[in-house]
Amino acid sequence: VTAGLVRSRLAAAAAAAAAATNSPSSSLSKILRTHLVFGANTDVGKTVVTAGLVRSRLAAAAATANSPSSSSPQKHRDAVHYIKPLQCGGSDEAWVRRHVELPVLSSSSSSLSSFQKGVSYSARTLYRWEMAASPHLASRVERMPVSDDEVIATLSTALSSLVEDNANVGDVKPSILIETAGGVLSPSSASPKNILPRHSRDSSSTASHGSNTDDDSLSWGWSTQADLYQNLGIPAILVGDGRLGGISCTLSALESLQIRGYDVQGIVVVDDGGGYGNVAALREYASRSTTGAGAGGGSEQRQRNAFENDPNESILSLPPLPPEPEPLDGWYQSHEVEEKLEAFETRLEMLWREEEEY
Repeated sequence: VTAGLVRSRLAAAAAAAAAATNSPSSSLSKILRTHLVFGANTDVGKTVVTAGLVRSRLAAAAATANSPSSSSPQKHRDAVHYIKPLQCGGSDEAWVRRHVELPVLSSSSSSLSSFQKGVSYSARTLYRWEMAASPHLASRVERMPVSDDEVIATLSTALSSLVEDNANVGDVKPSILIETAGGVLSPSSASPKNILPRHSRDSSSTASHGSNTDDDSLSWGWSTQADLYQNLGIPAILVGDGRLGGISCTLSALESLQIRGYDVQGIVVVDDGGGYGNVAALREYASRSTTGAGAGGGSEQRQRNAFENDPNESILSLPPLPPEPEPLDGWYQSHEVEEKLEAFETRLEMLWREEEEY
């Protein structure tokens, strides 16, 4: 696929998002091996899991680029990129950089040193606010509005740029992970330009906010994370909640994605260590028939998501994180984590290859 064709398809996807249509395009996911990483809630380990996925993709790409059977590694390398569109407080990008650059110890993976021999790696944040809060609040408090159209246009430009930057590596397309903010229905950034009926806002002139925002910023509209990226047609990975109550939280997030047309290709849960059986319950739920009672007692038939075809492989359980402030180096480098993420990533790539051929 040429860079020009990529740009045109990205522009079309951005235009569709700006028009807020209800039929997501699948063109992006066919051009680029790209996933949106959603969280069932805030603080479920979304960044932890995303960094692990980047590590796994880098290890696999390095193994391919430096394989003895590859006559020209520089012509056949994979490129792995991390993008955080909206960041409030701290830096998930810095976290990912810190943990991605740890050595890979699994015998089935290549060492980190080989990444520099044919695999490019980048991490970037598109919009940042200092306040550690929801983007809709941070953008209001700091008087830094960013509209949905601006987010999608900037993201589309970034994706197109990545393709152009890797145009000299042959027909191997870049691999990209886009980490969303908060949970599936957490707000995105607010802006006075967000004025469509789907945008949430407080139109009351007497509204009291309890913060240092000016009254006019309360009328800045915002959409949810799931609505913001809906029309890009990018498949999703959901990081579930391993805590008590996490089954309902994860299923609610899952169905919020499904009703918006997302192709949820896998679920990853970091075990809380409490023995709540969340992953087992999620696998049982995924195994049920897709035909059932709908709203009002009727019946409905929905398209089966990829993860439901083999829930034992597509719904992944990772071991509990070490207690704070213990670093996560050993957790990331454990054979269990590396091997499980490697198998999970292998399956995701297979799904993408099948879709590309189709």
